[in-house]
Amino acid sequence: MPGLMPPSSLDLAAVRAAVNCTLQMPAVPHVVRRLIVHLRQPDVSTHTLVAEIEQDPVIAARTLRMANSPHFGGRRQVGSVRDAVQMVGENALRTLVISGGFDAVFSQVKGVNLRQFWTEATQTARASRLLARAARLDAEAAYLAGLLHATGHLILCTAHPAEMAPLLVDTVPLRGMRLAHAERQACGLSYPEVGAAWVESLGFPLTIVDGVAHHLMPQTAMGELAAVVHLAQIVSTAVDAGASAEEAAAQLPPHVTSLLGQPDAVLTAALVDGYALLMETEPA
Repeated sequence: MPGLMPPSSLDLAAVRAAVNCTLQMPAVPHVVRRLIVHLRQPDVSTHTLVAEIEQDPVIAARTLRMANSPHFGGRRQVGSVRDAVQMVGENALRTLVISGGFDAVFSQVKGVNLRQFWTEATQTARASRLLARAARLDAEAAYLAGLLHATGHLILCTAHPAEMAPLLVDTVPLRGMRLAHAERQACGLSYPEVGAAWVESLGFPLTIVDGVAHHLMPQTAMGELAAVVHLAQIVSTAVDAGASAEEAAAQLPPHVTSLLGQPDAVLTAALVDGYALLMETEPA
C-alpha cells in the first residue's frame, strides 16, 4: 500500500532510530526484563526463577493463582512460589511474566479495549503455537510472536493519542494492513515496525522480532514465524466468527501456507484436532 514501508526493506537499525526520535518506548519493570532473559536460557534453575519472582508481589501472586487454577488440576493447594513454578512449568510461566509485565506497562490506553486486545492477542498466540507444531517449527517462539505481534499499536496509541483517536472510533476496528497503512499516514510509523523495535529492545530472539516485523507480508521475512502469525490471525478471526475448523482452514491463503513447507492437509488436520483449544480462557 502507498506510504507503508515495504517489509522487505525494513531495517531494524533504521526503524529503531526513527522510533527513538519520535516515541518514548514503554519501560518494562526490571524484574520482568530479567525474567524474560532467564526464561530464554535452556538451563535456567528453579532457584533463579523463584528468586526473581519473589521480588515482584504481583507476578508472585499471579504465579500462585495460575498454579492453583483448575487448568493445572492440582489436588493440593500450592502455597509457595517454588512449588508454583514447578507446577506451571517454564512455558506457562513465560507467558504469565510477559502478559503480567505488559499489563503494568499498558494499564490504560485511551480508545482501546485492553481486555479485548489481549484476548485477541492470546487467541492469535494459541493459533500460532498450533500451526507451528504442525509445521515442525518452534511452537513457543511462535506463541510469543503471536502474543506480541500487535503491541506496536498500543505504543502508538499511547504516544500519539490525538493522531490515533480517529482510527479508534469505528464500530469494527481496523486491523492488519489497513491499520498499518492508517497508522503510517497518521504518525509516520506503523505497528509492525514499532512492535518489532520494542520487542528487539527487550531482548527477544531475532526470530521473534522478524515474526512481529513481517507478519503482514510474510513472504519477505527471513524465517517462517511471520507466516505462522499471519495465518494465526486469520484463524483467530474465524474462531470469533463461529467458523468451523474446516472453514477456517479454507480461508488460509495458499501463497502463505506454502511458506511453511507442509501440505495444506497437514495444517487442516492440526486445526481440526486442536481447534477447541483456541477457545480456552485458561493458560495453555
